[in-house]
Amino acid sequence: MLQSFKMALKSIWGNKLRSFLTMLGIIIGVASVIILVSIVNGYMSYMVESFSSMGVNQITVQYKAVASRTIDVDEFYEFYEEHSDLYENMSPNVSVSDTVKHDSDTMDSTSVGGYSEDYLAIKDYEIEDGRNLQYSETKSRGHRRLCGGGTLRRIPERRGRDGQVKR
Repeated sequence: MLQSFKMALKSIWGNKLRSFLTMLGIIIGVASVIILVSIVNGYMSYMVESFSSMGVNQITVQYKAVASRTIDVDEFYEFYEEHSDLYENMSPNVSVSDTVKHDSDTMDSTSVGGYSEDYLAIKDYEIEDGRNLQYSETKSRGHRRLCGGGTLRRIPERRGRDGQVKR
């Protein structure tokens, strides 16, 4: 055993360049594998976080209205109450694409949606300015609206009779 070890050391010292290149290849190979594994793990964590922020714990049920069947908001909430052990929250919504007009300005193909007061919390959205809808406004079908920032920037400001800025 000792003889084999001495022979190996003699061979290494006898071929210094070959030994150096072999060690360099091993070091580069191990470092490459470590870097590659780190990149894959980082990307996997990013993807998992991205998918979880999109709401993988949410389900969207779309109801297509036809003349032979109708459903209203109260029936949605009734269904929710009957199965509240299965759901943490629910927000019925209606979406249409329409033209929005303000004075002489128009915005074609604007997505207009009607949601309940719980929608922002369900989607984990935050309001940049103003306040969220309240249950009483939803129940009374009040004319309150939330606009995305892009829409708000295109609607000119004006002052109401009370002096407050309105859009």
